[in-house]
Amino acid sequence: MVLPRWVWDYIRTIMEGGSYAELRGWFRDPVAPRHSVRPTVSEVSSPCPTKRDAYLRRVAKIPMEDTEILRLGRLIHEIFLAPFRESIPLSQLDSRFENILNDYGELGNKYKTQLYEIYTKAITLALNARDEGIPTSVEPSIPGAPIGLSDVVKPDILVGFIPMELVTSSPTEELISRKDIAVTAYALAIEAWIGHPVDIGIVLHISINGKLRFTWRVVKIDDTLRRAFLDMRDDVARIIEHGDDPGPASSCPKTCPFYGVCHG
Repeated sequence: MVLPRWVWDYIRTIMEGGSYAELRGWFRDPVAPRHSVRPTVSEVSSPCPTKRDAYLRRVAKIPMEDTEILRLGRLIHEIFLAPFRESIPLSQLDSRFENILNDYGELGNKYKTQLYEIYTKAITLALNARDEGIPTSVEPSIPGAPIGLSDVVKPDILVGFIPMELVTSSPTEELISRKDIAVTAYALAIEAWIGHPVDIGIVLHISINGKLRFTWRVVKIDDTLRRAFLDMRDDVARIIEHGDDPGPASSCPKTCPFYGVCHG
């Protein structure tokens, strides 16, 4: 199975009691876009407290700096998703891993041990999913326009109709809040797409600082999260549409690719 057994058991446990959301992706009036600009999921759930990153990239046209931490995030995503994306013959598993690493040069060698452990865990999960016939899709293109997002949105993995987001750091309060918004956005998009309720999202945190750590989080997508997403979506769309510079935040992560622009 894609998810550990205890995650499935936890999902069943928290859904007992029949508490269901009323705000759904297929209800056009409450979820329809309020602005002509349709932001991406990453713009809505970005770490910037004022969402100035959306203004700098979309209005001021300032290119985003490609930092090492962003490249490492992409590398971890590629390593983890590879066994789900394609059925790799056993004889080619190691060569596939080396090929991915080689594309990232010294960065891949720097974290090779942790990355190989991530790769082997992903292989086990992917093989279990195939053996048990659980449908998965890597970065599927789901229409985002019906809920005021970009043309398509792409959760990292779709397990059945459960969106799963991969995060390359340990869970913090701020990160949990943002990623809950991201899986809520995917849930609403899927609801608008297939007309079926999606009340659960999964966030997998992979931390390679020190000992490799996998932290699975089950997100119960309720109306509070749904309204929070819609409010943030409208804030970002308004900033871009009207070209309103929200200004730098009083505190923001130094890992932000625009940190030098706001605080340089």
